[in-house]
Amino acid sequence: MTARKRTTKTTGRLAAGMLGLTAIDVLPKGAVVGTVVRKYKYRYTTGPFLLPANSGSLDWTLLNNDPSKQTVTVTVFKCPVGAVKTPVPPGALVMTLDPGASTHNANEYTEGFAYEVQVECNSQLIFPYVSVWPANFGVVIPGTGINSGTWVRLMP
Repeated sequence: MTARKRTTKTTGRLAAGMLGLTAIDVLPKGAVVGTVVRKYKYRYTTGPFLLPANSGSLDWTLLNNDPSKQTVTVTVFKCPVGAVKTPVPPGALVMTLDPGASTHNANEYTEGFAYEVQVECNSQLIFPYVSVWPANFGVVIPGTGINSGTWVRLMP
């Protein structure tokens, strides 16, 4: 099998618009750690998924395709077998997205555990995406992407 030579540079500075790993204490622009319980119309989940042994970070991305600003809450849960799932740092993040805007957060979590990402919002035009990276930049490990169409809507 012939190996292709890498044509993209993945070290050094990230180009404008590229996704990069963020520290636990670095939040997406305009996001705050949720302390107030909000009522949302919709709640979506990835369902549980495992972080593979070569994972460097877990990334979630949101796109607001609604014509109005939308407030959204994103929570990442660790789901250990035989125990109750718990939110992982930095906790539930609440942010407001302008129309057509996107945001993301990528953090390192322990490999080999199951995780779940939940998105709560008031518009069906919020499109979430989750992927796992092998390092601290936005190169997805094949097969780890969870696209918007595969998220499950949780009923109240």
